[in-house]
Amino acid sequence: MKPYTEYGVIKLYALYRGAMKLYTLYRSSSVQSGRCEDINMDYIRNFESLSENFCRMLLFNNKILGLRINMRPEHTTEEMFSYIWRLDEAQRFLTPVLIPPSKSESVSFMHWREGECAYRIRDLDTALKCYNLAILSAPHPDILADSAEAHDREMYKALALGYESRSIVLFDLQQYEKCSKDIDRALQLDSYKISCKMIEMKARCMKFISAGKDKTFDASAESLKSYPESFAYTSPNPPKLTEVNPTMPSLSSSIKLAYTPSEGRHLIADKDINPGEIVSIDDGYCNTVFMEASKVYCTVCLRRSMTPIPCPNCNMVIFCSEECRTEGMSGIHWQECPILPTLFALDMGRNPALAYRIMMKTSHAKLKEMLPLLRLEAKKKSPKNHGFNKDGIYDEKHCRSAYHLVTNKEKLSSQELLRRCIQAFIITKLQHLSGRYFITSDEEFFTPNHEDIILTGSTLINHMMNLICNAKAITFLQVSVNISQLGHEIMCGSGIYPASSLLNHSCNPSCSTFFYGKIEVVRAVHFIPAGKQLTISYGETYTNKSRASRMFPLMAQYHFQCKCEACEHCWQPLGDVSPLPLLKCGKCHEAINPFTQVCFECHLYYGNNVGKSAAPYNYKLISKKIENFQVEYQIATQNIFINGNYSDKDLKAVRVLIKLLCKYMKQPCPLLMDAINTLCYLFNKRGSCVYYKNNLESPCVIS
Repeated sequence: MKPYTEYGVIKLYALYRGAMKLYTLYRSSSVQSGRCEDINMDYIRNFESLSENFCRMLLFNNKILGLRINMRPEHTTEEMFSYIWRLDEAQRFLTPVLIPPSKSESVSFMHWREGECAYRIRDLDTALKCYNLAILSAPHPDILADSAEAHDREMYKALALGYESRSIVLFDLQQYEKCSKDIDRALQLDSYKISCKMIEMKARCMKFISAGKDKTFDASAESLKSYPESFAYTSPNPPKLTEVNPTMPSLSSSIKLAYTPSEGRHLIADKDINPGEIVSIDDGYCNTVFMEASKVYCTVCLRRSMTPIPCPNCNMVIFCSEECRTEGMSGIHWQECPILPTLFALDMGRNPALAYRIMMKTSHAKLKEMLPLLRLEAKKKSPKNHGFNKDGIYDEKHCRSAYHLVTNKEKLSSQELLRRCIQAFIITKLQHLSGRYFITSDEEFFTPNHEDIILTGSTLINHMMNLICNAKAITFLQVSVNISQLGHEIMCGSGIYPASSLLNHSCNPSCSTFFYGKIEVVRAVHFIPAGKQLTISYGETYTNKSRASRMFPLMAQYHFQCKCEACEHCWQPLGDVSPLPLLKCGKCHEAINPFTQVCFECHLYYGNNVGKSAAPYNYKLISKKIENFQVEYQIATQNIFINGNYSDKDLKAVRVLIKLLCKYMKQPCPLLMDAINTLCYLFNKRGSCVYYKNNLESPCVIS
């Protein structure tokens, strides 16, 4: 144990004083009897506060050293979780206070009145957002009946009023199909006082729908500037893989799996892959929407919805359709619904919510059955074959593929392991408190024994570790209507994608990810020759950061030192690179002198491509070819960013230029990166995309 520094002594003394103060509360009758009136509940519910109180009490009871000894990489996750679970201090200070989900008629009416004010001044976008919040907050029946008589009309008056008001706004916005559905919902709930008015409006909706007057979004036309901003978004269906890998169904047949001790499992090209080619389409094992986006993005499919359908029990999430609500209420959301307000109040970060969902999706019964086999596979199987079933298939929808993702456990510090253990402890408590995890095959709740608890908690630690390295942000593109160049990616959720998680990092990545709701599509953005590794960026690229500034975050989160081409050759950020493009030698890959056409390194002459000493290509011919396609590229960028439209010909011009630059141009090359950014922009626009009118900043996604 290292000697304490002066700062360490001061910090320990502060913890000791805090422990003394907390110990007084601990001994008080209110705490001993299970009541917590003497302790600020907001303070106790926060994850950092729970952790701090726990550590203070351990310090007071002289157990900190024991904690440090048991939180080490050489211990198994079962040993670490068993130790922390046995601690009385953990049971006392890490058990969260459950905040039950609720609806509020008064809150619903408050949002409704705000919507009425916005509607009176014809601010329809704001009115729509307020009515959405009114619907989400209103008390809701468990299941909507076929007739209004089945309900207590007064009990669900706020919900009916929300649907009625939203339908009027939707009618004014010419969203007649959505308006018609809201009218049906209002009529199922509300009194006969509004029925005649609603029926008349529904009849008009049906007339407009049959006449084709329902206003649809056209992302490529001038109509963008007059279109209601609330519905200026696209959520298209994803493309399909034309040739599927026989053993890894989420990957293209042009990809194969490889393994080395230094690089682990990774993907390489089995044949030449062109820019824009799809290499992976992954539904993912599990995903979740971030809390700050949960009022706009469906909790099941993660598609944007501005006419959401509420959960009957909580106001924390939305559904984009009846189908998604049926799926959510019979699956993961039904399981998480009782604890979502508590999870939000704990503020543990984004990964714990995803870990909770992973456990719920796997189910306790399946985990208990599978875990011994998964642990045996981890010990006996070759690392390359982790995640493959007995038939040799890598199924990303099976818990096996998610469980075997890298954790970097042996590289984590005691402090990091302790944090994961505390998170796992709290989530295990929430699973127990929910009453919806420890259930039998007949969906009956049972009290878990010690073995059940340790199995659950240790698996959670495993997921908490591998999510740090493998969870991916689910993004959408926000684009300005008035300035097409003004676009940026926004995160709305995260997911675990076992197949694409096998892609290693590069600061000069050859692939990029694009999302269609929760579905991830990976495309090549370079020309990738057969045998070369496919890579993505884990968040750091050479284009705007120096090598030194990239190393720290990669080491801190992923625990490796990058050895990609950009790092090994110390490429400068693009701002420091000469814009003069240089062709590269086909043999030594160094630059060719543009005046003499001779390679600076191996002195091969590129003016001659005949005979034994011929160069791999003719300098003048390739230069001219690149110059011609550069002209076509400039025309394409004019169409894309200035005119706001592009054709297949424009897309082809971008892809061909990238291929030529990858094959013949010395990197780093600013022109190549510009073309890659343009390609990414185009494919982002084909996925989940939101348009806004403000040129300076993007709109808030939540009212």
